[in-house]
Amino acid sequence: MNRIDMSKVKEIMRLDGLGFSYREIAASVGCGKTVVGETLKRAGAAGIISAEAYTEAELEKALFPEKHAGKDGPDEPDMGYIIKELTRKHVTRQLLWEEYKLEHPDGLMYSQFCDRIRMAQKANEIDFHKTHKAGEECEVDWAGTGIPYFDLQGKGWRSAALFVAVLPASVYPFVYAYADQKAASWIDAHIRAFRFFGGTPRILIPDCPKTAVTTTDLYEPVLSKSYQEMAAHYDITIIPARPREPRDKNYVENTVGNVSRRIIAALRDERFTGIEEINAAVRKKLEKFIDEPFKKLPGCRRSAFEGIDKPMLRPLPKTHYELAYFETGKIGINYHAEYDSFFYSVPHEHRGKEFLIRATRDTVEVFVRGERVSSHIRHFSGKRYVTLPEHLPEQHKAVSEWNDERFVSWAGKYGENTVAYIEALLASTEYSVQAYRACMGVLREAKCAPPKIVEAASAMALEHGQFSSKYFTLAIKKKTEEAEGLKTIRVVEHGNIRGAAAFIGGGHNA
Repeated sequence: MNRIDMSKVKEIMRLDGLGFSYREIAASVGCGKTVVGETLKRAGAAGIISAEAYTEAELEKALFPEKHAGKDGPDEPDMGYIIKELTRKHVTRQLLWEEYKLEHPDGLMYSQFCDRIRMAQKANEIDFHKTHKAGEECEVDWAGTGIPYFDLQGKGWRSAALFVAVLPASVYPFVYAYADQKAASWIDAHIRAFRFFGGTPRILIPDCPKTAVTTTDLYEPVLSKSYQEMAAHYDITIIPARPREPRDKNYVENTVGNVSRRIIAALRDERFTGIEEINAAVRKKLEKFIDEPFKKLPGCRRSAFEGIDKPMLRPLPKTHYELAYFETGKIGINYHAEYDSFFYSVPHEHRGKEFLIRATRDTVEVFVRGERVSSHIRHFSGKRYVTLPEHLPEQHKAVSEWNDERFVSWAGKYGENTVAYIEALLASTEYSVQAYRACMGVLREAKCAPPKIVEAASAMALEHGQFSSKYFTLAIKKKTEEAEGLKTIRVVEHGNIRGAAAFIGGGHNA
């Protein structure tokens, strides 16, 4: 009988103890019925009822005594111990070989020792070109394949995106599903991963999604501001993988492959109606996956994590990071900075300056040259202008060339209707300065039209009570079309068309 992995032997004996048939055991373990029978026969001959109390080495010696009888050659190193020790800081293969030789003077030569390490790492999906230190790195990416579900709210089929994170030293994974791959999902996925791990690594290695890297570059990629701030909150360094260099993040690439086979494929016949259902199913499959025994090493991903990565992770901060969005622009003449279609005031002396806005779910902060100059409660509905009285100059007038009197004076060049419209526009807001932007739009549109058209458009806007530059633009267009006669009906003259006289009397010639 050709020997099989001792992990499979243990599984065969476990399933036999539960009363499964040879056929069922063979299908579950992935071997032939003959192998199952021979394995159980050897276990019976060795007097082994349960394999749980045996290590794989002990079990192999008991079931295959012929291999160990009169053994020749050097003692083999304990690969489980070797792989674990290599994750510790400053521990090298040379050091471990020297320690091994002290106990086994007739043991393997250094090159043979390294060959054994490479074979063990390869068998357990470990990158043998690079040794990862415990608790130091975390590789993250989106899985290439999603999980379909029927969106009850949107009433249509969608595909859930799966976020994957893995700690390379122990190959310990985290998986979570989202409705999209936007920045909010990307940041939330990291926060959930850190909670799942119970700590944070020192280095994050993402691929180059737009939510993480705004500008890709071989040497100096530009990270998104939100991602940078999140990393700073957890005291983490981000080192994006180089474009077209999969070995920079080969662990997460391998884990994505495992997730595709062990989770996505395993759920292919399931029908989901929401992200919550998907995550409940994904969590069950993930727990099963991380508890599966390694092929050549003792233990599993969970035990490797508990012994390798977990003790070396940094503790989580007292508070979780709250996602913030950033936007830049220029402060208007009305001392307001725009974000998400709302306008937030700043002290009037900052008009015309470049700003950076940091917006969370609840607040909007405005920064000028790195200094926070105002903070507001974030608005999602209601009035578009959010103004603090202390930000306005005395009597609510601009200290620059723009003020209420100038706008009214300019309107006087066109006529009474335009003056009345500008005065009404200035009075339509809590503070007249909030209407300066609209007044500028009216001024810009009026420059391109004759005074009569401007007066007519102003009268129309006043009549309908519409105080915005957008409506004024439409009014200008309508009055221009009327003035040019574009709305009049043009009579078509043609010899084959009867005139009105042909129908006098209610009839016509047959």
